[in-house]
Amino acid sequence: MKIKIKESQLKKVLNEVGGYDYVDVMGIHGGSLHGEITRIVVSTVDFVKEFTNRLGDGTLSREEILVGVHNLSEKIQEDIQRLTELAKEIYIDDDFKSLLISYIRTLQKILKYFKLLSNVSPGIIGNKPRMMPSGLGWEMPETELSLEIAKKLAMLGEHLNDLGEMFNTIMGRYSDRMQRGN
Repeated sequence: MKIKIKESQLKKVLNEVGGYDYVDVMGIHGGSLHGEITRIVVSTVDFVKEFTNRLGDGTLSREEILVGVHNLSEKIQEDIQRLTELAKEIYIDDDFKSLLISYIRTLQKILKYFKLLSNVSPGIIGNKPRMMPSGLGWEMPETELSLEIAKKLAMLGEHLNDLGEMFNTIMGRYSDRMQRGN
């Protein structure tokens, strides 16, 4: 079957993105999408804040620091996977999408470094298979380790400020779009 359309009709079809020609669809999709992204970022900020507070007070041993790095690495890995999926669903806010992708890339850099710090590998202790610490963090003094972790986490700061402002901007945009559609 062939369908013939005029160039002007083709342009109109190409401009209708993500079903947003219906205000209700835009509200449902955009609201759930941006809500989930916001929840993911906020939960990571809370995790990082708690961890950096504990790093700053100097009460953590090297093992506790590296367990924290490992746990944060798992959270970051989950965030990267889900945020990458969600970024593909951002249809009309290109500035938001590019900011989110930049944030994801920074998370990837931090994750790569954290895996170098807290890596564990299979080994044998007393004839029993065990996971042996082999990351760079196991060899670093605790104060240096804490400082390096804090430096890497500081890379998120600029992104978090920008994302916070963007979340407010997006809310305003959707409010305007919803009002214009009704």
